[in-house]
Amino acid sequence: MGQLDHIYSVRDLRTLSQSDLQILVEELQVFLVKLGEQCGGHLASNLGVIELTLALHLVFDTPHDKFVWDVSHQCYIHKLLTGRRDALFSIRQYNGLSGFAKMAESPHDSFGAGHAGTALSAALGMAHARDLANQSHAVISVMGDGTLSNGMVFEALNNIGNLNTNFICILNDNDMSISKPTGSLATYMTQLRTSKAYDLIWKKTDQLLSKMPAISQPLTQRIEKALSHFRDLVLNVKVDVLFEEFGFKYLGPLDGHDLPTLVTTLHYAKTYPGPIMIHVVTKKGHGYAQAEADPLRYHGVSPKKKPSPLPQKTYSQLLGDSLIAIAEKTPDLIVVTPAMSVGSGLVNYSERFPKQFIDVGIAEEHAVTYCAGIASAGGIPVLAIYSTFLQRGYDQLIHDVCLQDLPVIFAIDRAGLVGEDGPTHHGVFDYAFMLSIPNLVVLAPKDGVELTAMLWWATTQRKTAVAIRYPKGVAPSLPISPRPFTHPSAEVLLATKTPTILILAIGSLVPIAYSIGTTLTTRGHQTAVINLRSAKPLDTECLTPYIDAAKHVFVLEEGTEIGGVGNYIRHHYYTHNSAIHTVGIPDRFIDHGKNSELYASVGLSESAIEARILSVLK
Repeated sequence: MGQLDHIYSVRDLRTLSQSDLQILVEELQVFLVKLGEQCGGHLASNLGVIELTLALHLVFDTPHDKFVWDVSHQCYIHKLLTGRRDALFSIRQYNGLSGFAKMAESPHDSFGAGHAGTALSAALGMAHARDLANQSHAVISVMGDGTLSNGMVFEALNNIGNLNTNFICILNDNDMSISKPTGSLATYMTQLRTSKAYDLIWKKTDQLLSKMPAISQPLTQRIEKALSHFRDLVLNVKVDVLFEEFGFKYLGPLDGHDLPTLVTTLHYAKTYPGPIMIHVVTKKGHGYAQAEADPLRYHGVSPKKKPSPLPQKTYSQLLGDSLIAIAEKTPDLIVVTPAMSVGSGLVNYSERFPKQFIDVGIAEEHAVTYCAGIASAGGIPVLAIYSTFLQRGYDQLIHDVCLQDLPVIFAIDRAGLVGEDGPTHHGVFDYAFMLSIPNLVVLAPKDGVELTAMLWWATTQRKTAVAIRYPKGVAPSLPISPRPFTHPSAEVLLATKTPTILILAIGSLVPIAYSIGTTLTTRGHQTAVINLRSAKPLDTECLTPYIDAAKHVFVLEEGTEIGGVGNYIRHHYYTHNSAIHTVGIPDRFIDHGKNSELYASVGLSESAIEARILSVLK
């Protein structure tokens, strides 16, 4: 029987010897692989922080001490050690554990997350509140090196010097993109700098030099400069300069898989009086050869299932294919994405057109204004971005793009519910925050054919900003003869001679609307179904006659009802006699689970929508 069988809490962890801890690390690697196979999730990231998570829990006591995980997709072992082991195989499943840190789930999750770049700001705020309350617990933020491309991190770093509080930040460098250890001398130098003797020597030296003011300042500066130059020479470390300028004491880089060194360093940091940055180098997928060899592929995995005999293309893949075709005829097209080239289906495009592509990193605000700059100079920018991340560039969308009426195209992926990633990633607010902005066309395709057509139209019109939102997953094939999309216009899919029931649908809910309309028609109800395609502007030439004739109008959208398409249509037709009913996401944050489960929970499954329509008709 191994060590993992006995580990249900941190208390159990602290009974283990060093050799037992190493056995536990290996068992946790196997455990995470099994968890990934069964439940999916972020496998490579969690494999990379096993030793770091164990070290944190060996040194600190949660929930008294506070851990703030950036993004927090790497917190599976943290969950296991804080009383959630038996529930871990429900992770990312409906009514199960979240795949991210979640305050409502456990007091050990001191701050929730899902987006990058938030941990440092949140942890600094927690440390400030702690100091004001005369408390003494530790506050530790853990962030990845990729987060350093996010401007919010530097906004937080800029506050470090002003606060000068006890605070620990762990920089998890899992791509070795900043620097890496260079042998035993690097380890020795870090051990030296973490020793109490080192700090005591400096304290005594400073006290001695303070009695000789004429030479103290220049001598102190020379000593510090000499040590820094020596350290840089030996370690080839430049990143320390950055963090020390912001007010941190910098330690590292450390081997993030050397548990004893991590524990020793964290014990030192726990008592250090001031902000301290610990730079650890880890390997994504550590301990699992396949994930180590291809950490990108194993960053997020799906549960094992039988392969589809006829794989269909996803909306993301169709975006990439369409942009390749457009770029072949459009030399001034530039595609931009904020660290989502894989998820947005742009890998092939980026390889074919490297000069017409840029990944700006986790920098959504910059990405939007970057595109505004391209458009102002006559280029054709397409920003491929997830709906949830466009929220981070909202001011830039208004101020830099729409206010100046610049023709930026927004390809908004993951619009609507996104399943197991849950409320931090659902894209349900974009209709509401875009429909209120002037100079912005808002489109949503019902299938892949319409997505391609909308992209071609958007990249050739060159007059105004265009947002095209589409869901996660496979683009459906519908038994409908499509009307060509040549401008923002609606499409009548089904209509009896004198329809009194009108179903207006947009985007992902069009197939459901068509199915329900067909059913109602066969039952004798006079029904029409219209694919809106354009939420703004509305195709009033198409819509108005049907709305005037209908007794009941149902607007189906995979977005929040408040401020959404239904409300927009209701406002536009408020003088008409039709009863307009909105069918969308209710006013609450939607949890995680399979989309089919989530649709049922919010009343957007086909059966739920049909039942609602029939209840109104009674």
